[in-house]
Amino acid sequence: MPSSQRSRTVVALVLLACAAVFIAVALSQWIYGAGLDPRDDYGSRAAGIEFTDTARSTLFSFVPVAAPALAVFLRPGRVIRRLARIAYAFYIVIGVLLALSAALYGYDDATQLASLGRVWIDDRAATERLLLDGVWLVLAGVGLMSVRWNRIQEKSSIVPQEKQDPPKE
Repeated sequence: MPSSQRSRTVVALVLLACAAVFIAVALSQWIYGAGLDPRDDYGSRAAGIEFTDTARSTLFSFVPVAAPALAVFLRPGRVIRRLARIAYAFYIVIGVLLALSAALYGYDDATQLASLGRVWIDDRAATERLLLDGVWLVLAGVGLMSVRWNRIQEKSSIVPQEKQDPPKE
């Protein structure tokens, strides 16, 4: 394997690792970062209310959306493509759960009043966040489809070799 291919493979793997770290950190911030404060639940953490919650800003950012597609662009091999699809699948599943959890918390004014003493996120803000999160998820879906489309294009561009008889001795 020439050194340029090896370096592109290494860069592609580093990009995929960066995307995986972003996704894992966002999941950790959302699920495992809940503190001892009883007001600090999964919904408020997903919505990023009054606590040091950055799960939404970590997950819905440029790196975990663009890095897998860039990795496949650099090195369009089977393994890199499969890892990129896995990264996008995790991103989409975790993103949908995080966005829905934040929206449900934002639309539940009674719970916000009971736990926090006031409504932090009104219906309009919850809808805006849900729409913005949806845009990030659509971008991830486009990335996933581009990774799959690249594979289909690659398969269709393969020209079958003519069948040759083995040399006779």
